[in-house]
Amino acid sequence: MNKGFAQQITEKSHENVNKCLQCLKCTSGCPIASWMDYKPNQINRMIQMGYRDKVLGSSTIWLCVGCQTCVTRCPMKIDIPHLMDSLREIAVSEKVSGEPNITIFHQLFLNSVKKWGRAHELELIGLYKLKSRQLFQDMDLGKQMFLKGKLKILPDMAGKRDMKQMFKDVKKHNG
Repeated sequence: MNKGFAQQITEKSHENVNKCLQCLKCTSGCPIASWMDYKPNQINRMIQMGYRDKVLGSSTIWLCVGCQTCVTRCPMKIDIPHLMDSLREIAVSEKVSGEPNITIFHQLFLNSVKKWGRAHELELIGLYKLKSRQLFQDMDLGKQMFLKGKLKILPDMAGKRDMKQMFKDVKKHNG
């Protein structure tokens, strides 16, 4: 148990999980709560209790899609998707994710956007398959998508300069 975990999360996310009333409105409104190993209110409580390893190792932080339903329902206006973003950042930086393939995809996606200005799906899929060691899984689906023109050989580089500047600004801001 890590007593300073809630404070660290509050400082990083600017969301005070100690305000959580455990009213369950976030969880009851969450469209994917049934697939989570810990529900949104449970993540809040585990952060309050200092269960750092359980929180950072959970699949919940990777499953949150950021739909904002929980925020609109929360009487304390805790921005759980923003909280989940902060938890993902910590899990990636400390290499403690309980979902290694999601972590691989997350990093490859960000690298693709940084490099091309948007995700280049063909490169992203190829690198993901190599790094996750799932080379031949879904090969028929990939072939169908390619033949229908859904996967482009060359990346679309619209917005590349703006995206590179945004990554620079974020890096400068975060130190």
